[in-house]
Amino acid sequence: MTDPPERTALYRLYDADDVLLYVGISNNPEARWERHKMFRPWWPDVARNRVEWLPSRDAAFAAEEIAIREEAPRFNGAHNYLLAPFDPETWPQLPGRGGRAEKLAELIRLEITSDRWPPGSRIPNCRALGEATGTGKTVATHAIRILRREGRLTFLHGFGLFVTDPENRLRPHGRRNPAT
Repeated sequence: MTDPPERTALYRLYDADDVLLYVGISNNPEARWERHKMFRPWWPDVARNRVEWLPSRDAAFAAEEIAIREEAPRFNGAHNYLLAPFDPETWPQLPGRGGRAEKLAELIRLEITSDRWPPGSRIPNCRALGEATGTGKTVATHAIRILRREGRLTFLHGFGLFVTDPENRLRPHGRRNPAT
């Protein structure tokens, strides 16, 4: 017999002006907030919270992802960025030897210069790009290096690869500043 799913809280933290600061999940929100107090520089701004209990951790994780995308809390990073549109089946195969990294870099450049991948958007990872073009992760990694050297792509540790935003609208938490 399997254990029933564990109820999990989806919580929201707000400042005194009712600005949403953070969305998270936990089986024990009070204990989680104690850790926030120790490690989050924004914690002193928290004035109130709202807690919603969901039937399982999976349900809470799914609700958290939606809440972060739709409500844009100020200090969440995960799920809080624009995804570049990507359909691997529409990307051309780049067969043969030699020059494949530059060819893949050119395909990515076209996505950026056409504004299909706008500044600040997160692009697919090297594995996905390599699989889509039949080049593999190593060639895709080289193509990404080329574009990073050109200043077209920016890597944010823990968040992924983003189209460089010359107006610096990309916030440190991996989301676009809605004010711009």
